[in-house]
Amino acid sequence: MKTRDRILSVSLDLFNRNGISQVSTLIIATEMGISPGNLYYHFRGKDEIIATLINELQNSVSTISIEYPKQVQDFDDYWPFMHTVMALFTHYRFMFRNLDNLNGQNPQIKRKIRTLILKLRQLSSDMLAHLVSLGKLQCDNNSLPLLSDNLLLVSLNWLNYQTLLDDKYSETELIRAGVLRLISMVEPYLTESAKSPFYTHQDLLDELVN
Repeated sequence: MKTRDRILSVSLDLFNRNGISQVSTLIIATEMGISPGNLYYHFRGKDEIIATLINELQNSVSTISIEYPKQVQDFDDYWPFMHTVMALFTHYRFMFRNLDNLNGQNPQIKRKIRTLILKLRQLSSDMLAHLVSLGKLQCDNNSLPLLSDNLLLVSLNWLNYQTLLDDKYSETELIRAGVLRLISMVEPYLTESAKSPFYTHQDLLDELVN
């Protein structure tokens, strides 16, 4: 792996584990076993590393937006696709745990965070509209934007909530909990053709509450 890619990988791991404020470029360089000067050759400080990681996530969101209509043709396809989305959120979880902090960073990062949130908002809206077009979701034009925004709100904050309840959750458990919460919000709007014979509303409640 190239040094630049290693810097991004190590930084992401440190940000996820310790939070942005607790990680400096010196700590990143020490963790990697390189000099601060070597790190500075690739990135002119922590803000540039953060900005690059935000770009990575934005690019992944753009790819998901393109792939979603092709891969989801039934509600049963929605589950694994949401798993992919939640796994992506978990992979870059430091961003969602530090949104206020990031929004108060330099203007470049603030703009990138706003762009990211707007991309995610559009993705949430497009995903629901696609289910409506497939006849799998029954939701009027007034309710759809609110449901879309509520799904995004939960997506942005569920990691903090779950880890406050129990910080021993594995990554797999965190992802599943996130997917189940989103499905439970969509489930009341499903048409008969979309309801799963294998998973009822009560099953969702039981797993989420217990």
